[in-house]
Amino acid sequence: MTKVLLAHGSSDSSHNRQVEKLAGKVSALLDEEIDTAFLGDDSLPKGAHVLPLFLGEGTHVREDIPKLIATSGGVLLPPLASCADQVAALALEEITRETRRTNAMFVLYRFGGFEKLTTALYGQVKACSKHALASLHSEPSVKSVLEHWQQEGVKPISLQPMLLFEGKSMDRLRSMTEAFDINMAPVLSGYDNFAALIAQCFRAQP
Repeated sequence: MTKVLLAHGSSDSSHNRQVEKLAGKVSALLDEEIDTAFLGDDSLPKGAHVLPLFLGEGTHVREDIPKLIATSGGVLLPPLASCADQVAALALEEITRETRRTNAMFVLYRFGGFEKLTTALYGQVKACSKHALASLHSEPSVKSVLEHWQQEGVKPISLQPMLLFEGKSMDRLRSMTEAFDINMAPVLSGYDNFAALIAQCFRAQP
């Protein structure tokens, strides 16, 4: 059976390359070919098992993706949002790899629609010396939290983007933080363990 990673897609060609690179890593772990697809595609491989690479549960996950699956007669696997606990654990493991005594900020795209990931992070980040969750598009914002920590003399600060790939959101995050002294961690797909997590999502399906 065909297995597909379904990503949002972007006008930036580097996004497609990142998705394909992730698919290649997952293919190696599963020892079978993993295809890629994007929301803008007209159709998907017929009968494919499709895993949506979405951390939130907005309109795309609730409406757009099921419609796309229906037109191809495919099987919709639980989106990545359903693995929020594992995603949060991976992010925490990576950002505290050198020491748990770190001041860590986890940055989400926004809070609305990302409730599962927010809850998972709140349940696990207490292992850090100091921790915060912030958003690119809502409050508390990245800038407001960093300004508060700066006033308190909190340092060093490690910032973990809860974003899947490099792109416009990471560009925005870098512009928001350029005036602050922080250690910027990679996006989630930049970690080898992320591909292992995706592979496990496929393995968990009957």
